[in-house]
Amino acid sequence: MRRVWILAAAAVLASCSPKAQTGAEAKYGGLDEAILAWRQQIVKTDAACLAKAEGCQGFEVRCKGERETTATDQAKGVTAKLVVAMNWEGWDAVRSEYRSQSGFSEFTKVEGGWLRAATAPVNMSSCVSG
Repeated sequence: MRRVWILAAAAVLASCSPKAQTGAEAKYGGLDEAILAWRQQIVKTDAACLAKAEGCQGFEVRCKGERETTATDQAKGVTAKLVVAMNWEGWDAVRSEYRSQSGFSEFTKVEGGWLRAATAPVNMSSCVSG
C-alpha cells in the first residue's frame, strides 16, 4: 500500500513539474503574458481608459506578425521579434460614447524575456506595415 502512495505522489509531482519547451512554445513562450502587461499599461495610462470609471473595454489582439531577426539581432541575443496589433473601446467624453482605439507594438525576445516598443501602424488583418 505504501508503494502505491509513493507512486501516486511521484505521478502528481511529475505532472506539476515544468516540461522543456520546444519549437514555437520555446520561441514564443511568455508572449501572452507580455501582451497582457501591455494591455494593463494601456488601462492605467490611456486617457480614454481613465476618462470613465469602467475604463476601456473589448480588448482584442487583432494580429501577430513575425519579423525577421537579422544576424545583428541574433548577435545581441534576440531569438524572436514580432509586431502585435490590438484594438479596444475607449471612452470619448466629447461624444459620451465608447469609440474604437488601436495600438501597435513590436515585441522582441531577448534572453528569455520580452521587450516592447511602439511601432508604426500595420494592417490589422495581415500585420503587414503600410
